[in-house]
Amino acid sequence: MAVLSVVGVLSYGTANKKSRDSRRISDLEKMRMALEMIRQVGVTYPARSSLLSPNYLQTIPVDPKGVGYSYGQSSGGYGYIILAEMEDLGSTNGNYTGSYNYRVTNP
Repeated sequence: MAVLSVVGVLSYGTANKKSRDSRRISDLEKMRMALEMIRQVGVTYPARSSLLSPNYLQTIPVDPKGVGYSYGQSSGGYGYIILAEMEDLGSTNGNYTGSYNYRVTNP
């Protein structure tokens, strides 16, 4: 019985990590879509992610654990980078600044 309880707790923790990582990916995709809408209207991407709200997003997405996402304009405004910190190593796509291990850039 104790073994089943331990397995259940571990499975629950892994499922929660994957769920939060899925939300992070979804949040970054929402930000990416809003950035592309801004780029279609203007010439460059915005200098700050706060400029996405309220015209392109109701609210700026916040990491489920409050860590926050990192946004930066690149290539003189013709590019951007959004970084997140994933909990499940299977959800990562690289090793970036600090503890950020997931990145979305302009296509």
